Amino acid sequence: MRKQPQQERSRQMVATLIEATSRCISRHGLDGTTTPLIAELAGVSVGSLYQYFDSKEALIKALIQKLLSDVTQALKSVPIEQNATVRDLVGNTIRLGFALLHSNEGLYLELVRNWHRLPTQDVADAFQQHFMEMARFYFLKHYREHPIQNLQVRLFIIINSTLFTTVRLLSQDNPFLNEEEVIQGLTDMIAGYLEAA
Repeated sequence: MRKQPQQERSRQMVATLIEATSRCISRHGLDGTTTPLIAELAGVSVGSLYQYFDSKEALIKALIQKLLSDVTQALKSVPIEQNATVRDLVGNTIRLGFALLHSNEGLYLELVRNWHRLPTQDVADAFQQHFMEMARFYFLKHYREHPIQNLQVRLFIIINSTLFTTVRLLSQDNPFLNEEEVIQGLTDMIAGYLEAA
């Protein structure tokens, strides 16, 4: 971002530009999104846009940071059921992830399809941290039923394997597997891996 907004009006302009970037990507795809289209959707001139962001990439990076903040807050509000089994917890979490990716008028799907071209390291790190905290909380409460050695290692492998599998499935134009098969396969794999420990 070129200019850090100090006043409310400037902060509102930045928020408007980020929201317009979101709508533009949803309507036109990542490749069809341009700064003139974003400015038009925001109801400002391209010159005004460039006062705050020096490129389409800078706008997309700001959008990803905003989405990451929104998603992390949403995930934190999901309660962990006290009596949930490992299998239930895993399956419900994966289903929630897929449902989330299908929301927001196709925006998340378009970003996932282009993950390799976007600054997604922060996103992967945030998801990894959130799911590690969630799993630690669960296994601390259920350590007698699930005394897992090397929990950190197992969680790292599980979380990153799940993220990569999800992104790969949703990135394919014509996947040969459907989402329910993948959800079930991931649930079986993860629950088996944790239960075997």
